[in-house]
Amino acid sequence: MKFMFPTFTQRSFLGLFLGLTSALVIACGGQESKDPATRLKELQAEQARIGAEIQKLQQELRKTSQKTGESLTSQAKLVQVLTLNLDSFETWVEVQGTVDARQSIEVTAESMGVVRNIKVREGQKVIRGQVLAELDQTVLLQSIEEVKGQLDFAQQLFIKQANLWKQNIGSEVQYLSAKNQKESLERRLATVQSQLDMTRIKAPVSGTVDQVYLKLGQSAAMGIPAVRVVNFDDLRVITDLSESYVSRVREGATVDLEFKDLNTNAQGRITYVARSINTLNRTFRAEVPLNNRNGLFRPNMIVGMKINDYKTNKAIKIPVNLLQNSEEGPFVMIAQGEGASLKATRVSVTVGRSNGIETEILQGLQAGDRVITTGYNDLNDGQAITLP
Repeated sequence: MKFMFPTFTQRSFLGLFLGLTSALVIACGGQESKDPATRLKELQAEQARIGAEIQKLQQELRKTSQKTGESLTSQAKLVQVLTLNLDSFETWVEVQGTVDARQSIEVTAESMGVVRNIKVREGQKVIRGQVLAELDQTVLLQSIEEVKGQLDFAQQLFIKQANLWKQNIGSEVQYLSAKNQKESLERRLATVQSQLDMTRIKAPVSGTVDQVYLKLGQSAAMGIPAVRVVNFDDLRVITDLSESYVSRVREGATVDLEFKDLNTNAQGRITYVARSINTLNRTFRAEVPLNNRNGLFRPNMIVGMKINDYKTNKAIKIPVNLLQNSEEGPFVMIAQGEGASLKATRVSVTVGRSNGIETEILQGLQAGDRVITTGYNDLNDGQAITLP
């Protein structure tokens, strides 16, 4: 704080006050012989006069202080500015998703039986149709051998009966009966072979054996998982978005994917957006294909997603903290003029989207405007300012 010497007016009032006080003291000392009642009245009158003088001096001092304060506030305030340009601007929808394998299948047996052979182990690559495990086939193999024997006899009988029929020997009924017997056994053999094939648990897709649930000697049944096969080359990231984002998320939007556990990032595009809203949680699903060429990603991993829902290359934007609000609406302080005539001007603006860091200004500002970035909170419209 600077020390300020009293002005001429202040010194005059101060001298008058000290003089009156001294006179009062002298008068009091020289009039001790007067009657006390008379002396009391004199002192009271003198006190009233001095009080009025004190009030007058105080008023003068307050006026002088106000003038001094006004002169101080009228000094130019040092600020910093940001010159606006047309620039790119974009916003995102930030959500969380999970990695999902399109082909992650828990293979089950097609028939009941005891596990006799397990042909794969965890981590092994398999192709579609490859046998993963086999159930007990003893009874079916015996049935096949029995049917094959019967079919062999029926085929020989049919051949002979057909030759006789060509020579017009025998009846048509005998020929048709032999033919029917042969064909019936052929169909039966096909049925038993199909049943035998159902004892083989096969891979429905090409991929990697992720888990084997079976054990030798264990009884397998239909509907109970036996082996899980996952195609790690066909992954996607899925997310359930709030209904409030239905107008902002579109197919084709770019997405930044963040895998915090792997300390890596990837990019993709939304290829599918659900057309219906889940009635239970009021969400809809979006899907992003995931390239797993390096084999880093795994199903059910948590993924941070930044979905780009808006982008423009010609935007006027300012940091969000520069935007102020009043009863008339949002406004910013800008610098106008040059040199000694530089002043702060309040400008009302129309705001657009915000990404949490910057806000797009739709109306009120233009390229070349200088927005005050430091000291804007304490500025008044028209106040003098200066730049570093």
